[in-house]
Amino acid sequence: MTAIRAVIFDLDGTLIDSVPDIAAALNRCLANEGRATFSEEGVAKLVGGGARELVAKALGSATPSAEVDRVLTDFLAVYEADPVSLTRVYANARELLDTLQDARVPVAICTNKPQPLTHLILDRLDLAPYFAVVWGGEPGKPLKPDAACLRTVCEQLGVIPAETLMVGDSHTDIDAALATGCATIVVAHGYEQRPLDSLGADAVVSGLAEAGLEIARLMGDDRMGDRTSKLRRPA
Repeated sequence: MTAIRAVIFDLDGTLIDSVPDIAAALNRCLANEGRATFSEEGVAKLVGGGARELVAKALGSATPSAEVDRVLTDFLAVYEADPVSLTRVYANARELLDTLQDARVPVAICTNKPQPLTHLILDRLDLAPYFAVVWGGEPGKPLKPDAACLRTVCEQLGVIPAETLMVGDSHTDIDAALATGCATIVVAHGYEQRPLDSLGADAVVSGLAEAGLEIARLMGDDRMGDRTSKLRRPA
């Protein structure tokens, strides 16, 4: 395997647990429509394909496209107004990003979350300075698992896919990486509903401390391995 020179992270379910805020915004919109609401666990099963897919799944397959678009507009407005009240950064995320930054490893975000929301959330959580490239959903742009997403991010980072690692929590992330030729790590603390060992990732890890050790191994960097070995594993 080619040594890794850059790392691309998914956002929701990988670096942050955003489902509580997503659920609050979605349920407010559904209640306004006289629709049934979802538990946080139920919303976690809907995320991953972007905001429109989330809303469409919540409304049901028989919902006309125009109605999905209308509720989507409401959802985005409600979510953007209060995006991080309940969202938390996963354990060791900042420490791992600090370690990569200290090692001068280029780091990017590739998410299906809308681009403006992604920037807003990264800013509010003080995560934006870590990322050289941020790819989010916008009209006309492909979403994961389309390989064009990661291919473009690799180009913007100045690396080839074989030198790049995708860290995610779902089949969408892993499928995109496999289609692009990137190495892959899937974290077990995310929202994926399928068995993680069925996704085809190079490694399945319990969380970001273990991900750091795997990144160091794939980079062949003993000094980074020493630093990541000090990340605190959640009790």
